Amino acid sequence: MSKGKWALVALLILISNLPLSVHSRPQSPSNDQSDGKPSNSNVSESPAIIQDAPPKPEIYHLAKVRVAGLRLEAKVFSSENVVMGHNRRHNVVIKPNEAVRVILFGQNFQDIGAISFTADGSCTDMEHFYEADFSSMTNIRLVVEMKFPSSEAKVFKLCVSEKFYANPKFAVIEDSFTTITTDVPIPEPFMPSYISIPALIILLCLSGLFSGLNLGLMTLSPYELQLYIASGTKAEKRAAERILPLRKKGNQLLCTLLIGNVIVNVGVSLLLDKILGSGYIVLLSATFGIVVFGEIIPQALCVKWGLPIGSKTVPITQLLLILTWPLTILISMVLDLFLKEELTRSLERSKLVEMLKMSEKTVIGGQSDEFKMVLGALELYDKTVAHSMTRFEDIFSVPSYLELNPTMVTQILEMGYTRIPIYEGDPKNVVSLLFVKDLALLDPQENLKVMNIANLYNHEVRRVLIDMPLRTMLEEFKRGEYHMALVEKLVEQEDRDPVYELCGLITLEDIIEEIIQCEIIDETDAVTDNVNRKKRQRKKNHDMSQIIKTSHVKCAINIQLLAVTIQVMSTCHPVFSSKYIVPSVLEKLIRTHCKKVEATQFSCLKEIGLVQNKPAVLYTKGEMSTSFVMILTGSVLVKIGKEEMELEAGAWHNFGTEVLDAMVEAIAKSQADEEKSTMSLNAEVANNTVGFVPDFDASIVSQCTFCEISAADLLLAFNSSQLVNNPNNQVIRTDSRTSLIEEIPKEFILPRRNGSVKLRTVSESETTQLLPEMNGCKFAKGNEI
Repeated sequence: MSKGKWALVALLILISNLPLSVHSRPQSPSNDQSDGKPSNSNVSESPAIIQDAPPKPEIYHLAKVRVAGLRLEAKVFSSENVVMGHNRRHNVVIKPNEAVRVILFGQNFQDIGAISFTADGSCTDMEHFYEADFSSMTNIRLVVEMKFPSSEAKVFKLCVSEKFYANPKFAVIEDSFTTITTDVPIPEPFMPSYISIPALIILLCLSGLFSGLNLGLMTLSPYELQLYIASGTKAEKRAAERILPLRKKGNQLLCTLLIGNVIVNVGVSLLLDKILGSGYIVLLSATFGIVVFGEIIPQALCVKWGLPIGSKTVPITQLLLILTWPLTILISMVLDLFLKEELTRSLERSKLVEMLKMSEKTVIGGQSDEFKMVLGALELYDKTVAHSMTRFEDIFSVPSYLELNPTMVTQILEMGYTRIPIYEGDPKNVVSLLFVKDLALLDPQENLKVMNIANLYNHEVRRVLIDMPLRTMLEEFKRGEYHMALVEKLVEQEDRDPVYELCGLITLEDIIEEIIQCEIIDETDAVTDNVNRKKRQRKKNHDMSQIIKTSHVKCAINIQLLAVTIQVMSTCHPVFSSKYIVPSVLEKLIRTHCKKVEATQFSCLKEIGLVQNKPAVLYTKGEMSTSFVMILTGSVLVKIGKEEMELEAGAWHNFGTEVLDAMVEAIAKSQADEEKSTMSLNAEVANNTVGFVPDFDASIVSQCTFCEISAADLLLAFNSSQLVNNPNNQVIRTDSRTSLIEEIPKEFILPRRNGSVKLRTVSESETTQLLPEMNGCKFAKGNEI
C-alpha cells in the first residue's frame, strides 16, 4: 500500500513539471541570440508573427531609483487648459501635441541616466531625455519638458533608466499614477437636458423677479403707499393695501430679496458651467443672461408697473420671507440696530413745490390758474418784501407844497392811484399820505395845499425793512390797521452812522398778486404790470373836464396852409382830381380831417422830465389800415425792417397811397359793371376790404399837423361830388353821415385822445398850456400803489 501511494505522488510531480519547462524558455531570448545558437522549433513555427510584433525589451529592475509619482504643468502664460485632470484609472489626462512640464517625485534621482515614455512598452517609440536634457534635477525631484503625440495608442507609461555605460536600460514603471493618456473622456452630463434647460429658465425668471421687486418694492416708501390708499384709484388702493404690511418690514424684506437674487444668480452660473463647459462661453452666457433677463428687463418693467407687479407677487415674497427667516432676521436686526428703523417722513415744502412744478408740466402741459395759486401760496414763505414791492423809481408821489387846483385834481384822478405819498424836500423823505377819497369833499376852486388835507386826516405812515418776510407782512395787513407800508433798507456810510433809506413800498394788493401769480386790475388802474410798467389800454377814457372845468381853446387850419394842401393833394394822386372829387368837396374834406398833436396833458410832469411824451401812432406794422395820411407841418418817426431802422418823414410826405389806389380801382369796377351797384361799393368799403397792411411803424413824437383821410371819408367825398356833378343821380349812403356839400356845423368838438396824447382839430391859435407854471409840481415817476 505505501509503495503504491509513493508511486502515485511521483507520477503527479512528473506531470506537473512538464509544462513549466516549455513556457519558461522565452524569458531570456536575448541570451540565445547572444550565444549564436539557432532558435528552438517553437519559435520557428510562427515567423510572421515575430516580424510584425515589436521586439520586447529585456526586463530590467531599478536598483536604487524609486519613483513615487508625477505632476504635469502647462507652460507659463498658456491660454489653453492643457492638463485636463485624472480619469477613473487615475491616469493624468492631457491634450496631445501640447508642450508640458513633467515633474517626477521620488528618491535617489541622482542615479537616473535617462527617461522616456512608451506607448507600446518598448521604450523606443518616443524621444529619450538624457541627463543633459533635464530642466532641473535633485535627489527627489526631476523636471523635463516634452510633448505627447496624437496616435492610436493614447496611453503612455514612464520608462526610467539608471546611469549606464553604453546603452540605456529602461525599466517600465507599471503604476497608474505615473501613466499619462491623451484620451480625453467625454464628460457625463450633470443632468438631462430636458431638466437642465427648464431649470435654467426658472432660475432666470426668479433672478428677474428678485431684481425687479428689489427696485419696485423698496422704492415705494410706506408714506407713498399710504398716499395711494388715501387718494389712489380702486386698483391702486387694493395693491397698496397688500404691499404695505410687507414694506413695513423694511430691512428684512431687503435682505430676503438680495439673498434670493444672489442664490439664483449663482445657480444660473453653475448650471451654465455644467451645460456649456468652462471658459469664456460660460462667462459671456451667464453675464448676458443675468444682466439682460435678470436685471435690465425686470427693473424697467417694475419702475413703470412696480405697484401692480409687487401686489401680484406678494405670496412668493411671503414664502421667501419664511424660508430665509433664520438668516435674514439676524441681519435685519443688526441693520435696525445701527441704521435705525425706516422713518416715514413727509416731503419738505421746497421739495413739494418742485414736485408740483414738475408734475404740472408733465400732466397738464402748462401752469393753470389754480396751480399758480397753490404754488404762490407755498412759495410765499420763502420770499421777502423785496420780491413784491414797488421800486422807488416807480412810485408816484407829490410834494408837500402842491396846490390842489382843478387841473391838478384832474391829473391826480387820471393817474388812478388811491394812496399817494407826500414828500418834503427830498422825494425819499416821505412825511405823510394822501388818500384819493380825501378829495371827495374838496372844492378845487379853493386851491388848498395838499399838506393841509394830509394834516386834516393824519394818515399814519408805516415803514418796514426790505428783508421782512412776506408772510409776516401779510399778517400785519390782515389786522386791518393799514394796507400800505414804505419799504426801507439800511445804508452804511463812511464816518457816519448807518441810516434807513426809502427803496420802495408794499401794499396788500402786491402780496395777493404774489400769491395768485397774476396782476389784479381794477377800473382805476393806469398800468397792468407793476414790474414792466405796461400801460393799460382803456376802453373808455373819462373826460374830467366835464366835472372840473378847465379852459380849452378851439383850433383851425389857416387859409395859406389850406390852399397849399389843396394844391399838393390834387396833384399827388388821381383820386383827388376833379374827376372823382370836386375842388369844393376836397376843400371841406381837408379842412375837416386836419389834426394836430399837442403836448401831453401832464405838462408840468414833462417839464421836469419825469413823464415822457407818449407818441401818437399812425400806423402799426402788421395791422390792417384804411387811412391815407399826409404830413403838413412837423415830422413823423418811421421804423422799418426787423432791425427797426429809424427814418424821419417831414412835411408833405404821405403814407397809405395803397388805400387811394384801391379806392380808384373799386370805383372803376363799379362804373364799368352795371350790375355792380353803389350799395355793393359802400359795403366793400364798410367791410374794410379797401386798405393795406403796412410793413412799418409810423408815430408822432413831437408837435405835428397832418391830414388823415379814411376810405369811408373818400367814398363820402366821391358820393358828394357825384351829387354836385349830377344832382339827378341818387346816391346811397352807408350810414347817417351827412354829405360834404352840406354846411358843416361850427360847434365846439371835444378833443380825441390816444393814451396820453391828444389829437385835436386845428384852429388858428396854438396849443395852450394845460397847467399854470406857478404850481411848479415835482411828481415822482408813477407806479401802481
